[in-house]
Amino acid sequence: MKEKLRAYPMLILLLPLVAAILLFIDPPPKYPPRPAPNALQERLYDRLRASGLEGDELATAGALTLGYKEELSQALRQHFQASGAAHVLAVSGLHTGILYGVIVWLLTLGGRLRPMYENRIGRRALSLVVIAAMWGYAWLTGMTPSVVRAVVMVTILEVGRMSYQRAFSLNTIAAAAFVILIARPTDLWSVSFQLSFVATAAIVLIVNKTIYQDIELSRFRNTGLGRIGSYFGGIIVVSIAAQIGTLPITIHYFGQVSTYFLVTNLIVLPLATFLVPCGLISIALGGTVAGVLFSRISFALAWLMNHATGWIEHLPGSTFPAHAGSGMVLFYYVLLALFLLFLPKKIA
Repeated sequence: MKEKLRAYPMLILLLPLVAAILLFIDPPPKYPPRPAPNALQERLYDRLRASGLEGDELATAGALTLGYKEELSQALRQHFQASGAAHVLAVSGLHTGILYGVIVWLLTLGGRLRPMYENRIGRRALSLVVIAAMWGYAWLTGMTPSVVRAVVMVTILEVGRMSYQRAFSLNTIAAAAFVILIARPTDLWSVSFQLSFVATAAIVLIVNKTIYQDIELSRFRNTGLGRIGSYFGGIIVVSIAAQIGTLPITIHYFGQVSTYFLVTNLIVLPLATFLVPCGLISIALGGTVAGVLFSRISFALAWLMNHATGWIEHLPGSTFPAHAGSGMVLFYYVLLALFLLFLPKKIA
């Protein structure tokens, strides 16, 4: 592990180099547009509708579970954009991470069967099931670039676990980027590609440099209150790390900053954690009694999410205009790289 950790300085110094390549090399003259929904997505969206969802709540649930955005109104998109929750509408690492957690939880019965998977055969069987399920989800959502990127990361992670190799997150990110760019080189100039990989790398680099992962909640750690505190503490740390990493890119491309992004994530991410599996169950069960029940739950979660983002959008100073040219973005990443390079491993 020590040998791998020595790679941190080199990886950190790559940040400004990658920024320079992205900003100063002209993109290809034509970039492939976002693919239209395929027939399977249309059919699954109709099943979601048949389960009882409708209106903006149907549009939100469809975007989160299937990556189907055709029925998102401009007003709803603006709510999510201005509140700092636009990333939730794009099926990506967040959604595949939620699904990954649900699949592992189900296969291990909440951890009770985890000892069964500690031997070689059990571990490989678990990883193969997880990989197959994740690629199945990617297929259901139309194999969009954002979800494929996330599933490639999960696949590399699970392959490492199958061979009892301790997964090194930065290596996983780099390997996933390499595989994707071999298949689709033009993704390098995709805003979603840049944001997703920069955000993930920032989370790994910054969270590894903090004491958050070592914090003990003493005697409350294994209580319900302790778990809730740990969950929301994780959202805060990860949200701040992702914002630090993606701030200049966001300003460069979108020309605005969402002031209340942290409040938004504390509300929206827990709702999304339940909405994604409930939406998928609603699709699977359709118009059955159980399907309608999960549809009602999905409706309530989507309603809360839509109204929360709308409320945050209308708060005073929810967004403010900003501008960052190519030189400013590069300068920011040089400073960030130097800061991470000379920062102690843990901040007390």
